[in-house]
Amino acid sequence: MKTKVHQYLHSESFSGFSSPKGKGNASENIIAMLNLFVKFFEFTQSLMLTLDTYQDRPPNHRPVYTKNLLVLLNYGGMIYVLAFITLLHWVASSVCLPGIYHNELQEDPDFSFFYQRLFFWYLTINALGQWVLTVLNSVKSVYSTASDLPMFNDSTHQDWTKCTKCDQNVPPRARHCSICERCILKRDHHCFFTGCCIGFHNQRHFILWAFYGIVGTAFGLYYLEQYLSIHYVSFLGTEFFKYFLPYALVITIVGKSSFYTFLAIFWFYITISTGLFCVYIFFWQINLILNGQTSYEFVKGQKIYQTNFWEQMRSVFGPNWAIQFLFPCPWVKQEGDGVSWNFHNTKFL
Repeated sequence: MKTKVHQYLHSESFSGFSSPKGKGNASENIIAMLNLFVKFFEFTQSLMLTLDTYQDRPPNHRPVYTKNLLVLLNYGGMIYVLAFITLLHWVASSVCLPGIYHNELQEDPDFSFFYQRLFFWYLTINALGQWVLTVLNSVKSVYSTASDLPMFNDSTHQDWTKCTKCDQNVPPRARHCSICERCILKRDHHCFFTGCCIGFHNQRHFILWAFYGIVGTAFGLYYLEQYLSIHYVSFLGTEFFKYFLPYALVITIVGKSSFYTFLAIFWFYITISTGLFCVYIFFWQINLILNGQTSYEFVKGQKIYQTNFWEQMRSVFGPNWAIQFLFPCPWVKQEGDGVSWNFHNTKFL
């Protein structure tokens, strides 16, 4: 039996991708790519359900190794992000750009080098800044202590529910995270790369962090490809096979290539992997905004809140939301409070 994700990707929403007759290999490639996305979404769905199963257990009912694993994932993910952003900036601005623009093939290297480096500083500051804001603003979405919650009143809070784990009444779309041990407003998921839950007040910073991760890794890959094409072999030439990691490792071991070149190629693969992960995060979150859902609601097949796309973008990013992608303005408040929601009848996908 096909999963809901599988049915969604093969529904009329994706009919525009159906292959017309006579298109040959191009249409077959599109279908193959869509099938890969189907498999990936199915894997993500099962992974999220597994994590929810672990997170829904009370902390004192989890195995000790599970607690330690979750703590390790939290710290490990945060360390990886900080290390990756630092290395990406250093490799791009201190290794690749000088190697590209300070050679005899470039005209006016000082002018080009300065502005390219300045632009990459802009990307780095925004990516790191949005990550920090995601962590800091996660506290605003916490809604679990007695002092935070008003008295429950059936006449005014008919759609509120009681959290059995923290023994509090919570607003709609708020869910308990057993890792944070708090109820989170409009909880989407617990992100191990930020060490906190993604909720109402930090979702926009999380999305912008992924956006600048995409742009930063794209330029980092471009600079790295240019650098290796000058100092190693052309990426688009007949010797492109030398970029395959097993081959690069072998010729490094036998002494036909330097260890630093192998590290550059290895970093190339790490950057691609991280960039693709950022692409997935970004478009997954935009898809959730488009459907008016959180990740939990998507997995459960629920559409209990939905307005038009633009209102939902303003709910996440605030007014003039498009500007946030070019010049992030963290002082601009988003619309809504994360407590009151305009519900319609529950609709199952």
